[in-house]
Amino acid sequence: MAKATRVNHCDERQKIWGSVNGLNQITRELSVRGSRWAAAAVAALIAIATALLLPASDHPLGEVKPFLPMFATTVFITEYLTGYLLFTHFRSTREPFLAALSGASFFVAVMVAVQLLIFPGVFSETGLLGAGPQSAVWLWVLWHGGYAAFVLMALVLRLPKLTRAREAMWSRFGLVVMMIAPAVAALLAYLAVADGGRLPPLIVGASYSKLVHSPAAAVVVALNVLALLACVFVTRLRDVLSVWLAVALVASLADVILTLSAASRFSLGWYAARCLSVLSASTVLGVLVWQTSSLYRQLAIAHQALAERSVHDALTGVYNRGYFNEQFPRDIRRAQRENAPLALLIADVDHFKSYNDTFGHPQGDACLKAIANAMQKPLHRPADYLARYGGEEFVIVLPLTDATGALHIADSLLGTVARLGIPSAQAKDRPVTISIGVSTFNPATDTHGIDEIIHRADTALYQAKNGGRNAAVVFNPYRV
Repeated sequence: MAKATRVNHCDERQKIWGSVNGLNQITRELSVRGSRWAAAAVAALIAIATALLLPASDHPLGEVKPFLPMFATTVFITEYLTGYLLFTHFRSTREPFLAALSGASFFVAVMVAVQLLIFPGVFSETGLLGAGPQSAVWLWVLWHGGYAAFVLMALVLRLPKLTRAREAMWSRFGLVVMMIAPAVAALLAYLAVADGGRLPPLIVGASYSKLVHSPAAAVVVALNVLALLACVFVTRLRDVLSVWLAVALVASLADVILTLSAASRFSLGWYAARCLSVLSASTVLGVLVWQTSSLYRQLAIAHQALAERSVHDALTGVYNRGYFNEQFPRDIRRAQRENAPLALLIADVDHFKSYNDTFGHPQGDACLKAIANAMQKPLHRPADYLARYGGEEFVIVLPLTDATGALHIADSLLGTVARLGIPSAQAKDRPVTISIGVSTFNPATDTHGIDEIIHRADTALYQAKNGGRNAAVVFNPYRV
């Protein structure tokens, strides 16, 4: 019997997990499909807005002093949080793509922090760290080119052949990329800032006209286009993160195009490009926050399902002995607090060993399931419950019930099981029956503990068995 129960338990657990995995797969597919439509709409809006702004991108709007600190602080915090969340996902999955992608976010966080420090008029009139007039524009070039380059590196690590071969090695490589990205950003920032900058001039006064026609602009545009195309063709947009990473790259590319088209600071295109930088930075973060909250929801559901399964018997579906051992003392304490009676019934299937020997264990399992299901029908009150005590024994707990009420429920249980008409091993014309022992507890008169209550119900069950079975007996101390 125990072996059959274990087999059924495994089968049920496999079915449960199969159903859960199937449901999760359907949910993921629906989520990706919905994300593709939403992302396509956002990308289309970005493209339309960029196209509409291009003709007037060089229109001057004047300097809004609080804008740049707010913009840079937002991008810094957003990219730092994005990098951190990507790293935590990498620690769970060991996907090198996630580690390298977190490096891209940390790269931007360092670059934008330095740009905030050196930008004229934010912390000082000329900027900090000894920056020169070319430093800010070079930081912009290195920021947008470097981000696209690190995203490309991450997407290379997403290639199927690389991820399948030597996974541990590629995971370590992704981690190295993540760690060197901030160092690369610091080195490039040093070249752009130290001693007024050590890189060739890209702007004349406030005009970006020299930048637009420089090789640096072509490289930045090319890197952003390549990163976007690689995201689409490498990932095939199969998951939500890849879908929204593509949107972030669309926003980054639009940012580059508008900045180059604006040709000067504080123009319409310049302000619009800064807004697109915020959108590019926050898109991936939003997806990661959504995925994290979704993961916590799934964990909560899984925990609840696991808790439910842990207190139910795998074969019959009723509560198990562990639940009874934990809950019954609470029922006794509640009865004592409320000074209310409580009844405990122990039911045993008559001649069940003979039934198993005659019909086999699978049929015996089916018999127990049918009996457990039948015995739940007379239990109408929420506080009443049935638990499998072990083998073919069941316990029924009836709060707020005296001996008369308990005997009434016991008689209902006897009739319900007998009416199932399951042929017994003794004779085909005699159904399988149960015997029941009843023990009551009245706080006003009884002082015995839990073990004694169970012992009395077991003694009454023994008396019912000796009396011919298919009967219910209330424990009587004078009959022992």
